[in-house]
Amino acid sequence: MEHVKELLQSRIEEIHDPVQRVLLQDVLIDVFGELLRYSDRRFAGLEKKLDNEIQDFAHPYYIYTGVCKREHIDNTSRCLFEMDMGKEYGKGYLGKLFLACAYPSICNYLKHTYNAKVYTSQGDYETVVSLGYCREYIRVIENLYRQFNKNQKQWHTINCPFIYKLLAVSDIKGIVPEDADVQKVELLAEGLENSVINDVAFVWNVKEEIYKTRAWAAPAGKEEVYIHEIMLEDTEAGYLAVPEEEFFQTVFSQDSLYVHTRKKEYQNIKLLKIACMDADKDLTGLIYPLQTNKRQMRHADRQALSGPRCLCTKGEIERIISSYEISDEFELIDVCMDLQGTVPALDMNPFIKSHSLLKPKRKITLILHPKDSTDIFKYEKMFFLIAELQLYTDEYEWTGVLRD
Repeated sequence: MEHVKELLQSRIEEIHDPVQRVLLQDVLIDVFGELLRYSDRRFAGLEKKLDNEIQDFAHPYYIYTGVCKREHIDNTSRCLFEMDMGKEYGKGYLGKLFLACAYPSICNYLKHTYNAKVYTSQGDYETVVSLGYCREYIRVIENLYRQFNKNQKQWHTINCPFIYKLLAVSDIKGIVPEDADVQKVELLAEGLENSVINDVAFVWNVKEEIYKTRAWAAPAGKEEVYIHEIMLEDTEAGYLAVPEEEFFQTVFSQDSLYVHTRKKEYQNIKLLKIACMDADKDLTGLIYPLQTNKRQMRHADRQALSGPRCLCTKGEIERIISSYEISDEFELIDVCMDLQGTVPALDMNPFIKSHSLLKPKRKITLILHPKDSTDIFKYEKMFFLIAELQLYTDEYEWTGVLRD
């Protein structure tokens, strides 16, 4: 109500006669002030009513990611679970290293090879290794994207800056036997020894679960579909169905999920459960704070959900990025077209294909000020915001610049 007081004060100060000023003050505060308060309450009620009509359907599907030492995983947690990367290793694969350094340093390390000492169950070996991004984890996120797509849910970029610090180590010379059990890789390079963190694990609030179904057949034109009803105990979580067929349809009710398939009837169906984050129910020993792609939906953001996605002004760009929690760590300085000399953006959605016919694309550059200049993840966090903006427009190429 500060604006009401300022408005009334400005009107009272225009009267110089002290008697008239007192009388006007009583009238404004008693009558006009109550009218303004009533108007504010009515507008607030209308805004709330409109917000309830326009739901944020992404709310149960916000992803939280973190990194910890493997021995510090909380196996009893109901919120965070280890991200399973599978066993798809390439030839000469020796293991993974987590490098706690900034993005420009990572880019530099990827360009060079290093002498390394490899400790294995069959003895110690000295060889030459190269570093590269751990593609297996990128494939895990790609698979999640595909499940969003199959379940007819809108995709939002996963804010997981930790993945781009985890590098796969490959034996270039092939000296280490492929059947050897690698216990440790020591890079013989000055400056790297203080940045390496071994035996890390990624955690997120996504978990695979098998659910029993109640299934029946139903006619669909000249064909037959199988409808599977799955009762959901945790109604605050988000769910993605993963049946053993490519094309299916999901229908959500208040406490149930219906999966329509065409090939066969399933007694059990695998679901990806996206748990609601509750820090009090988790004891994972995180190395760095959790990151999320969560948005704080304001009235303008909810109204924008029902309108066309059109980026025309700096204000609209600022509205979009400021809705994400991670934006609190940055200050938007400017938005520039065709700015030269920018750092190439890290593509956080490499599996989303671009079909734009406009080549070459014009570049839009976000100039951001990181509030914590020592944050080693500041570039990756900026690239997350850029990746989200890139989903809005295909005709532009988004890049970013950090200015301390």
